[in-house]
Amino acid sequence: MKRGKKFMFVALVIAAAIATSMLFSACAERSDNLEDLVSSVRNMGAPKASAARGINADMSAEEMMEVGFYNYYAAPYVVSENYSTNTTTPPGSDISFNNQYIDGYKIKKGVYSEEDPLASQAYHLVISAGAMASSRRIEEAVVNNGKINYRTVSGSVLTYNDDTGMLKVGDNAQFEYIDYGTDLDRYNTEVCNDPTKVFTYNIYSTKSNALAEGCVQSATQPVYDEARGVYTFSVTFANEVVTQDYLRLLELNLAKQNGGNVNYQSLEMDFEMWADGHIKSISILEKYSFSMFIPLNNIYDADVYFAYDEQECGYVMADYADAFTNNKAIERNNELYDYAAENADTKVMSSGEIAGVVVGVLALAAIGIIVAAVLIKKANKKKAARQEAQDAAASERELFGEESKE
Repeated sequence: MKRGKKFMFVALVIAAAIATSMLFSACAERSDNLEDLVSSVRNMGAPKASAARGINADMSAEEMMEVGFYNYYAAPYVVSENYSTNTTTPPGSDISFNNQYIDGYKIKKGVYSEEDPLASQAYHLVISAGAMASSRRIEEAVVNNGKINYRTVSGSVLTYNDDTGMLKVGDNAQFEYIDYGTDLDRYNTEVCNDPTKVFTYNIYSTKSNALAEGCVQSATQPVYDEARGVYTFSVTFANEVVTQDYLRLLELNLAKQNGGNVNYQSLEMDFEMWADGHIKSISILEKYSFSMFIPLNNIYDADVYFAYDEQECGYVMADYADAFTNNKAIERNNELYDYAAENADTKVMSSGEIAGVVVGVLALAAIGIIVAAVLIKKANKKKAARQEAQDAAASERELFGEESKE
Protein backbone atom coordinates (compact mmCIF):
# COMPACT_ATOMS: atom_id res chain seq x y z
CA MET A 1 0.00 0.00 0.00
CA LYS A 2 1.39 3.41 -0.93
CA ARG A 3 2.20 5.80 1.92
CA GLY A 4 -0.47 8.38 1.03
CA LYS A 5 -3.19 5.77 0.78
CA LYS A 6 -1.97 4.16 3.99
CA PHE A 7 -2.25 7.45 5.90
CA MET A 8 -5.73 8.01 4.48
CA PHE A 9 -6.76 4.49 5.45
CA VAL A 10 -5.46 4.84 9.04
CA ALA A 11 -7.14 8.21 9.55
CA LEU A 12 -10.44 6.97 8.17
CA VAL A 13 -10.26 3.90 10.41
CA ILE A 14 -9.80 6.22 13.40
CA ALA A 15 -12.73 8.38 12.32
CA ALA A 16 -14.87 5.32 11.62
CA ALA A 17 -14.09 3.84 15.03
CA ILE A 18 -15.06 7.06 16.78
CA ALA A 19 -18.17 7.43 14.62
CA THR A 20 -19.20 3.83 15.27
CA SER A 21 -18.82 4.29 19.02
CA MET A 22 -20.99 7.41 18.75
CA LEU A 23 -23.73 5.49 16.97
CA PHE A 24 -23.67 2.65 19.46
CA SER A 25 -23.58 4.84 22.57
CA ALA A 26 -26.19 7.29 21.32
CA CYS A 27 -28.75 4.61 20.44
CA ALA A 28 -29.78 4.18 24.07
CA GLU A 29 -29.05 5.60 27.49
CA ARG A 30 -29.06 3.84 30.80
CA SER A 31 -32.55 3.73 32.32
CA ASP A 32 -33.24 6.44 34.89
CA ASN A 33 -34.51 3.85 37.35
CA LEU A 34 -31.50 1.53 37.14
CA GLU A 35 -30.10 2.55 40.52
CA ASP A 36 -33.45 1.83 42.15
CA LEU A 37 -33.58 -1.54 40.36
CA VAL A 38 -30.15 -2.86 41.30
CA SER A 39 -29.11 -0.95 44.44
CA SER A 40 -29.70 -2.48 47.85
CA VAL A 41 -28.31 0.63 49.59
CA ARG A 42 -29.78 3.71 47.90
CA ASN A 43 -33.13 3.73 49.69
CA MET A 44 -32.03 2.41 53.09
CA GLY A 45 -32.96 4.43 56.12
CA ALA A 46 -30.67 5.90 58.76
CA PRO A 47 -28.01 3.45 60.01
CA LYS A 48 -28.57 1.52 63.22
CA ALA A 49 -24.82 1.44 63.87
CA SER A 50 -23.56 4.34 65.97
CA ALA A 51 -21.22 6.90 64.41
CA ALA A 52 -17.84 7.44 66.05
CA ARG A 53 -18.28 11.23 65.93
CA GLY A 54 -21.37 13.39 65.74
CA ILE A 55 -22.29 16.59 63.88
CA ASN A 56 -24.50 19.56 64.74
CA ALA A 57 -26.28 22.43 62.98
CA ASP A 58 -23.53 24.93 63.85
CA MET A 59 -20.90 23.11 61.79
CA SER A 60 -19.65 24.27 58.40
CA ALA A 61 -19.60 22.03 55.35
CA GLU A 62 -15.88 21.42 55.83
CA GLU A 63 -16.39 20.37 59.45
CA MET A 64 -19.24 18.00 58.58
CA MET A 65 -17.33 16.52 55.69
CA GLU A 66 -14.30 15.87 57.90
CA VAL A 67 -16.48 14.11 60.49
CA GLY A 68 -18.14 12.06 57.73
CA PHE A 69 -14.82 10.77 56.41
CA TYR A 70 -13.57 10.11 59.94
CA ASN A 71 -16.67 8.01 60.59
CA TYR A 72 -16.09 6.06 57.36
CA TYR A 73 -12.65 4.90 58.51
CA ALA A 74 -13.76 4.42 62.13
CA ALA A 75 -16.80 2.32 61.18
CA PRO A 76 -16.57 -1.40 61.98
CA TYR A 77 -18.36 -2.00 58.67
CA VAL A 78 -19.25 0.11 55.61
CA VAL A 79 -20.21 -0.55 52.00
CA SER A 80 -20.35 2.03 49.22
CA GLU A 81 -22.11 1.48 45.88
CA ASN A 82 -20.98 3.49 42.86
CA TYR A 83 -23.07 4.17 39.74
CA SER A 84 -21.40 6.50 37.26
CA THR A 85 -21.28 7.70 33.67
CA ASN A 86 -18.19 8.78 31.72
CA THR A 87 -19.11 11.02 28.76
CA THR A 88 -16.60 12.13 26.11
CA THR A 89 -17.15 14.94 23.59
CA PRO A 90 -15.01 16.77 21.02
CA PRO A 91 -14.21 20.40 21.98
CA GLY A 92 -17.07 22.76 21.11
CA SER A 93 -19.55 19.94 20.54
CA ASP A 94 -22.53 18.72 22.58
CA ILE A 95 -22.55 15.34 20.85
CA SER A 96 -21.17 12.61 23.09
CA PHE A 97 -19.56 9.35 22.05
CA ASN A 98 -18.00 6.34 23.70
CA ASN A 99 -20.24 6.69 26.76
CA GLN A 100 -18.82 4.48 29.47
CA TYR A 101 -20.56 3.29 32.61
CA ILE A 102 -18.32 2.66 35.61
CA ASP A 103 -20.09 0.87 38.46
CA GLY A 104 -19.18 -1.27 41.42
CA TYR A 105 -18.94 -1.33 45.17
CA LYS A 106 -16.43 -1.33 47.99
CA ILE A 107 -16.78 -3.21 51.30
CA LYS A 108 -14.66 -2.49 54.37
CA LYS A 109 -14.93 -4.56 57.54
CA GLY A 110 -12.83 -3.46 60.49
CA VAL A 111 -11.69 -0.10 61.78
CA TYR A 112 -9.04 1.33 59.46
CA SER A 113 -5.46 1.27 60.76
CA GLU A 114 -2.92 3.69 59.29
CA GLU A 115 -0.10 1.49 60.64
CA ASP A 116 -1.55 -1.64 58.97
CA PRO A 117 -4.17 -0.84 56.29
CA LEU A 118 -4.45 -4.54 55.36
CA ALA A 119 -5.48 -5.51 58.89
CA SER A 120 -9.14 -4.99 57.97
CA GLN A 121 -11.00 -7.07 55.41
CA ALA A 122 -12.00 -5.37 52.17
CA TYR A 123 -13.52 -6.14 48.80
CA HIS A 124 -13.62 -3.87 45.74
CA LEU A 125 -15.45 -4.40 42.44
CA VAL A 126 -15.09 -2.09 39.41
CA ILE A 127 -17.16 -2.65 36.26
CA SER A 128 -16.32 -0.58 33.17
CA ALA A 129 -18.99 -1.02 30.48
CA GLY A 130 -19.40 0.43 27.00
CA ALA A 131 -20.53 -0.34 23.47
CA MET A 132 -16.95 -0.91 22.33
CA ALA A 133 -15.55 -4.29 23.42
CA SER A 134 -12.20 -2.63 24.22
CA SER A 135 -13.89 -0.54 26.95
CA ARG A 136 -15.38 -3.53 28.80
CA ARG A 137 -13.54 -4.61 31.91
CA ILE A 138 -14.21 -6.04 35.35
CA GLU A 139 -11.71 -5.75 38.21
CA GLU A 140 -11.86 -7.27 41.67
CA ALA A 141 -9.64 -6.86 44.71
CA VAL A 142 -9.86 -8.80 47.98
CA VAL A 143 -8.06 -7.96 51.21
CA ASN A 144 -8.14 -10.91 53.60
CA ASN A 145 -5.77 -12.30 56.23
CA GLY A 146 -3.48 -9.29 55.78
CA LYS A 147 -2.94 -9.89 52.04
CA ILE A 148 -4.31 -8.39 48.85
CA ASN A 149 -5.23 -10.29 45.68
CA TYR A 150 -6.47 -8.93 42.38
CA ARG A 151 -8.04 -10.29 39.22
CA THR A 152 -9.48 -8.86 36.02
CA VAL A 153 -11.34 -9.96 32.89
CA SER A 154 -12.04 -7.93 29.77
CA GLY A 155 -13.09 -8.01 26.12
CA SER A 156 -15.73 -9.87 24.12
CA VAL A 157 -16.38 -12.45 26.86
CA LEU A 158 -18.34 -9.64 28.59
CA THR A 159 -21.80 -9.13 27.07
CA TYR A 160 -23.01 -5.53 26.96
CA ASN A 161 -26.63 -4.34 27.24
CA ASP A 162 -26.99 -0.78 25.94
CA ASP A 163 -30.44 -0.35 27.54
CA THR A 164 -28.99 -0.71 31.03
CA GLY A 165 -25.30 0.02 30.47
CA MET A 166 -24.41 -3.22 32.25
CA LEU A 167 -22.14 -6.20 31.55
CA LYS A 168 -22.69 -9.93 31.93
CA VAL A 169 -19.75 -12.30 32.42
CA GLY A 170 -19.72 -15.37 30.17
CA ASP A 171 -19.30 -18.88 31.54
CA ASN A 172 -16.01 -19.27 29.67
CA ALA A 173 -14.45 -16.09 31.09
CA GLN A 174 -10.74 -16.44 31.83
CA PHE A 175 -9.53 -14.10 34.60
CA GLU A 176 -5.99 -12.80 34.99
CA TYR A 177 -4.76 -13.05 38.59
CA ILE A 178 -2.11 -11.14 40.52
CA ASP A 179 -1.14 -11.95 44.11
CA TYR A 180 0.16 -8.73 45.70
CA GLY A 181 0.64 -10.30 49.12
CA THR A 182 1.35 -7.56 51.66
CA ASP A 183 2.66 -5.10 49.06
CA LEU A 184 -0.12 -2.49 49.06
CA ASP A 185 2.27 0.14 47.66
CA ARG A 186 2.87 -1.97 44.55
CA TYR A 187 -0.87 -2.50 44.16
CA ASN A 188 -1.52 1.24 44.41
CA THR A 189 1.19 1.91 41.82
CA GLU A 190 -0.06 -0.62 39.30
CA VAL A 191 -3.82 -0.54 39.90
CA CYS A 192 -4.17 2.88 41.60
CA ASN A 193 -7.51 2.24 43.32
CA ASP A 194 -6.83 1.49 46.97
CA PRO A 195 -9.56 -0.83 48.33
CA THR A 196 -8.82 0.36 51.87
CA LYS A 197 -9.67 4.01 51.09
CA VAL A 198 -13.00 5.71 50.42
CA PHE A 199 -11.69 6.95 47.03
CA THR A 200 -8.52 8.10 45.28
CA TYR A 201 -8.94 11.89 45.66
CA ASN A 202 -6.55 13.55 48.12
CA ILE A 203 -9.30 15.06 50.29
CA TYR A 204 -8.97 13.33 53.65
CA SER A 205 -5.71 12.30 55.30
CA THR A 206 -5.84 9.10 57.33
CA LYS A 207 -2.50 10.06 58.85
CA SER A 208 -3.78 13.24 60.48
CA ASN A 209 -7.49 12.26 60.53
CA ALA A 210 -8.31 15.60 58.95
CA LEU A 211 -9.08 17.18 55.59
CA ALA A 212 -6.04 17.78 53.39
CA GLU A 213 -4.90 21.35 53.88
CA GLY A 214 -6.28 23.68 51.22
CA CYS A 215 -8.41 20.99 49.55
CA VAL A 216 -11.64 23.03 49.62
CA GLN A 217 -12.02 25.90 47.17
CA SER A 218 -15.59 26.81 48.18
CA ALA A 219 -18.58 25.24 49.94
CA THR A 220 -22.23 25.94 50.67
CA GLN A 221 -23.74 26.15 54.14
CA PRO A 222 -25.28 22.83 55.26
CA VAL A 223 -29.09 22.67 55.10
CA TYR A 224 -31.05 20.28 57.30
CA ASP A 225 -34.07 18.35 55.98
CA GLU A 226 -35.94 17.40 59.14
CA ALA A 227 -38.35 15.05 57.36
CA ARG A 228 -35.47 12.95 56.00
CA GLY A 229 -33.06 13.50 58.88
CA VAL A 230 -30.35 14.55 56.42
CA TYR A 231 -27.93 17.47 56.01
CA THR A 232 -27.01 18.51 52.46
CA PHE A 233 -24.19 20.72 51.18
CA SER A 234 -21.97 21.14 48.11
CA VAL A 235 -18.20 21.47 47.84
CA THR A 236 -15.90 22.64 45.04
CA PHE A 237 -12.35 21.34 45.49
CA ALA A 238 -8.93 22.79 44.67
CA ASN A 239 -7.60 20.79 41.71
CA GLU A 240 -3.92 21.08 42.56
CA VAL A 241 -4.51 19.57 46.01
CA VAL A 242 -7.05 16.78 45.47
CA THR A 243 -5.79 15.28 42.19
CA GLN A 244 -2.19 14.44 43.11
CA ASP A 245 -2.82 10.68 43.05
CA TYR A 246 -5.95 10.74 40.92
CA LEU A 247 -4.19 12.18 37.86
CA ARG A 248 -1.87 9.18 37.92
CA LEU A 249 -4.91 6.88 37.89
CA LEU A 250 -6.41 8.73 34.91
CA GLU A 251 -3.16 8.67 32.96
CA LEU A 252 -2.71 4.95 33.68
CA ASN A 253 -6.21 4.03 32.49
CA LEU A 254 -6.04 6.27 29.40
CA ALA A 255 -2.66 4.83 28.43
CA LYS A 256 -4.35 1.42 28.07
CA GLN A 257 -6.33 2.94 25.18
CA ASN A 258 -3.54 5.08 23.69
CA GLY A 259 -4.74 8.25 25.44
CA GLY A 260 -3.10 10.77 27.75
CA ASN A 261 -2.24 14.45 28.29
CA VAL A 262 -4.85 14.97 31.02
CA ASN A 263 -5.74 18.55 31.91
CA TYR A 264 -7.93 18.49 35.01
CA GLN A 265 -10.56 21.24 35.14
CA SER A 266 -12.88 20.84 38.13
CA LEU A 267 -14.16 18.54 40.89
CA GLU A 268 -17.47 19.16 42.67
CA MET A 269 -19.36 17.01 45.17
CA ASP A 270 -22.85 17.13 46.67
CA PHE A 271 -23.04 15.52 50.13
CA GLU A 272 -25.93 14.01 52.05
CA MET A 273 -25.14 13.22 55.67
CA TRP A 274 -27.31 11.53 58.24
CA ALA A 275 -27.91 13.63 61.35
CA ASP A 276 -25.71 11.26 63.39
CA GLY A 277 -22.61 12.04 61.26
CA HIS A 278 -22.57 9.13 58.79
CA ILE A 279 -22.25 9.91 55.08
CA LYS A 280 -25.45 8.91 53.27
CA SER A 281 -24.40 9.69 49.69
CA ILE A 282 -21.95 11.66 47.58
CA SER A 283 -22.65 12.85 44.03
CA ILE A 284 -19.43 13.53 42.13
CA LEU A 285 -18.99 15.69 39.05
CA GLU A 286 -15.53 16.05 37.53
CA LYS A 287 -14.37 17.56 34.26
CA TYR A 288 -11.07 17.18 32.43
CA SER A 289 -9.67 17.15 28.93
CA PHE A 290 -7.30 14.66 27.33
CA SER A 291 -6.09 13.52 23.93
CA MET A 292 -6.72 10.28 22.04
CA PHE A 293 -5.75 10.95 18.41
CA ILE A 294 -7.71 14.23 18.75
CA PRO A 295 -8.36 16.59 21.73
CA LEU A 296 -11.37 15.50 23.81
CA ASN A 297 -13.36 16.70 26.81
CA ASN A 298 -14.62 14.35 29.52
CA ILE A 299 -17.33 14.53 32.20
CA TYR A 300 -17.48 11.94 34.98
CA ASP A 301 -20.82 11.92 36.85
CA ALA A 302 -21.16 9.51 39.78
CA ASP A 303 -23.58 8.70 42.58
CA VAL A 304 -22.12 6.87 45.58
CA TYR A 305 -24.38 5.42 48.32
CA PHE A 306 -23.19 4.29 51.76
CA ALA A 307 -24.54 1.77 54.30
CA TYR A 308 -23.21 0.72 57.69
CA ASP A 309 -25.41 -2.20 58.79
CA GLU A 310 -23.90 -5.37 57.33
CA GLN A 311 -26.85 -7.75 57.58
CA GLU A 312 -29.44 -5.26 56.35
CA CYS A 313 -27.59 -3.97 53.25
CA GLY A 314 -27.01 -7.35 51.60
CA TYR A 315 -23.21 -7.23 51.34
CA VAL A 316 -21.94 -9.69 53.96
CA MET A 317 -18.16 -9.58 53.99
CA ALA A 318 -17.87 -13.31 54.71
CA ASP A 319 -19.42 -13.97 51.27
CA TYR A 320 -16.74 -11.86 49.56
CA ALA A 321 -13.61 -12.92 51.47
CA ASP A 322 -13.32 -15.86 49.06
CA ALA A 323 -14.86 -14.09 46.04
CA PHE A 324 -12.27 -15.43 43.60
CA THR A 325 -13.36 -19.00 44.35
CA ASN A 326 -17.09 -18.75 44.97
CA ASN A 327 -17.54 -15.94 42.37
CA LYS A 328 -20.05 -14.22 44.66
CA ALA A 329 -19.77 -10.82 42.97
CA ILE A 330 -19.88 -12.24 39.43
CA GLU A 331 -22.98 -14.30 40.15
CA ARG A 332 -24.64 -11.32 41.79
CA ASN A 333 -23.72 -9.11 38.85
CA ASN A 334 -25.13 -11.56 36.30
CA GLU A 335 -28.40 -11.90 38.25
CA LEU A 336 -28.75 -8.09 38.38
CA TYR A 337 -27.95 -7.88 34.66
CA ASP A 338 -30.84 -10.22 33.83
CA TYR A 339 -33.21 -8.50 36.27
CA ALA A 340 -32.39 -5.01 34.97
CA ALA A 341 -32.70 -6.12 31.34
CA GLU A 342 -36.20 -7.41 32.00
CA ASN A 343 -37.31 -4.26 33.84
CA ALA A 344 -35.39 -1.46 32.09
CA ASP A 345 -37.19 1.34 30.25
CA THR A 346 -35.89 1.16 26.69
CA LYS A 347 -35.21 4.62 25.26
CA VAL A 348 -35.53 5.43 21.57
CA MET A 349 -33.85 8.40 19.91
CA SER A 350 -35.95 11.07 18.28
CA SER A 351 -35.38 12.01 14.64
CA GLY A 352 -33.63 15.17 15.84
CA GLU A 353 -31.26 13.16 18.02
CA ILE A 354 -30.53 10.77 15.15
CA ALA A 355 -29.80 13.75 12.89
CA GLY A 356 -27.45 15.15 15.52
CA VAL A 357 -25.54 11.88 15.70
CA VAL A 358 -25.26 11.73 11.91
CA VAL A 359 -23.89 15.29 11.84
CA GLY A 360 -21.38 14.37 14.53
CA VAL A 361 -20.30 11.25 12.65
CA LEU A 362 -19.81 13.23 9.46
CA ALA A 363 -17.88 15.91 11.35
CA LEU A 364 -15.53 13.34 12.86
CA ALA A 365 -15.12 11.62 9.51
CA ALA A 366 -14.19 15.04 8.09
CA ILE A 367 -11.59 15.40 10.85
CA GLY A 368 -10.17 12.04 9.83
CA ILE A 369 -9.96 13.14 6.19
CA ILE A 370 -8.29 16.43 7.17
CA VAL A 371 -5.77 14.56 9.31
CA ALA A 372 -5.10 12.21 6.42
CA ALA A 373 -4.65 15.13 4.01
CA VAL A 374 -2.13 16.78 6.33
CA LEU A 375 -0.20 13.52 6.72
CA ILE A 376 -0.22 12.92 2.97
CA LYS A 377 1.00 16.49 2.31
CA LYS A 378 3.84 16.02 4.77
CA ALA A 379 4.71 12.65 3.24
CA ASN A 380 4.72 14.14 -0.26
CA LYS A 381 7.02 16.97 0.85
CA LYS A 382 9.44 14.46 2.33
CA LYS A 383 9.24 12.36 -0.83
CA ALA A 384 9.92 15.42 -3.03
CA ALA A 385 12.87 16.42 -0.86
CA ARG A 386 14.34 12.91 -1.08
CA GLN A 387 13.87 12.86 -4.86
CA GLU A 388 15.52 16.27 -5.20
CA ALA A 389 18.49 15.07 -3.15
CA GLN A 390 18.78 11.89 -5.24
CA ASP A 391 18.65 13.91 -8.49
CA ALA A 392 21.34 16.27 -7.22
CA ALA A 393 23.54 13.33 -6.22
CA ALA A 394 23.06 11.72 -9.62
CA SER A 395 23.99 14.96 -11.43
CA GLU A 396 27.07 15.32 -9.27
CA ARG A 397 28.17 11.76 -10.01
CA GLU A 398 27.61 12.35 -13.72
CA LEU A 399 29.61 15.58 -13.65
CA PHE A 400 32.56 14.04 -11.82
CA GLY A 401 32.41 11.05 -14.14
CA GLU A 402 32.81 13.30 -17.20
CA GLU A 403 35.71 15.18 -15.60
CA SER A 404 37.58 11.96 -14.86
CA LYS A 405 37.29 10.92 -18.50
CA GLU A 406 38.98 14.14 -19.60
